[in-house]
Amino acid sequence: MFTSFILLISSTLGFLCTAFIYGKNKQSENSLINKYLIIIIIFTALRFLFHGTPQVYITIEISLVTTILDVCFVAIMPCIYLYFQNIVYENKFNPPHLFHFVASFLLIAVFSLTFFVSNELGDVLKKIFFIIAILFYFTYAYLIYKLLNKNIWNRKSEINAVQQQNDIIKKWSSFLFFFFLIILLFRFITGIISNKPGSFNNDFLWIPALIWASVFVKIILTPEILYGYNFLNKTINEAAEKLVLSSIWKLNGPVQSISSEKDKKLEEKMLSLLPDYIHKMEELSFHSETFRKQELSMEDIANSLKIPISHLNFLFKYHCKESFTDFKKIVRIYDATKLLEGGYLNTNTIESLSTAVGFSSYNTFYVAFKSITGITTQDYVKRK
Repeated sequence: MFTSFILLISSTLGFLCTAFIYGKNKQSENSLINKYLIIIIIFTALRFLFHGTPQVYITIEISLVTTILDVCFVAIMPCIYLYFQNIVYENKFNPPHLFHFVASFLLIAVFSLTFFVSNELGDVLKKIFFIIAILFYFTYAYLIYKLLNKNIWNRKSEINAVQQQNDIIKKWSSFLFFFFLIILLFRFITGIISNKPGSFNNDFLWIPALIWASVFVKIILTPEILYGYNFLNKTINEAAEKLVLSSIWKLNGPVQSISSEKDKKLEEKMLSLLPDYIHKMEELSFHSETFRKQELSMEDIANSLKIPISHLNFLFKYHCKESFTDFKKIVRIYDATKLLEGGYLNTNTIESLSTAVGFSSYNTFYVAFKSITGITTQDYVKRK
């Protein structure tokens, strides 16, 4: 009864998690939910549901269904790999992705033959299936580790807002990869200690069910992990002010202590002006071409906004988490992504794009673009 309770609870959380993800997707059409995550969650929830139900309703006979679901687990590893690949590159589905499932389908076909041959030959086929499946699992575990280690776990950015996003994705991918490894090892160990290698020992299925339950709960409680590296630009595209207020500006107190008496006096005046100043900065940054000027200075912005230069200096010094230089980079790279999405490279070069958005050279543009978006301009265009 305990096992069935854990399985059914985990299954329920899985379906709730799926509904939550689709709900988030409807609220924000730019959210970067990918289909592989949905497949993984639904498959896992169904597996626990069909394993848990017969333990409650003994008269129900669905052993064939549970066996099929256990066998089809081999297709989950490519889904996990493609999910992580999607986090890194955020590319849309491509037909070549289906090649990752060829080996899975062949393994499933091998196991399916056991239903049509003698018991003796069936046992041999099951052993072959088990050995190849384990090698398949560990191969994909290695590929996933290599992908994450190269593209996520060691990714750094000098832009604070981008690095915060890097840290979120790093923690989430590490959490998920760690639990996948535990589940993989669990499947390997239970298969080895089984009296019949190739058969499925589900006596301790409640253990991976608990692991998956924690994954489902984490997704529901921390939805920001559903987004990838292009979160910065996608969020600006959806509502620039939302990103600025939440990630760049700090309204509830200064980012550093104010020691100057002059600045302390100015702070009293600035408190009521901050929201209006930030709104004006957002409008200027994302709804004008002001930042395309290469030698753009704080004085230029102060003149455009018609606010005292001392107020603007105070704003960036005490209520902005980025330096003025980094803020300009973020705005210019956002501008570049909009031009790329509008087909700028159809008639122009990347070099001209760098100068068009305000960078003094292609090299500085290239470094800034990759630092902020996580990918190169070429990769950005390819994934569209």
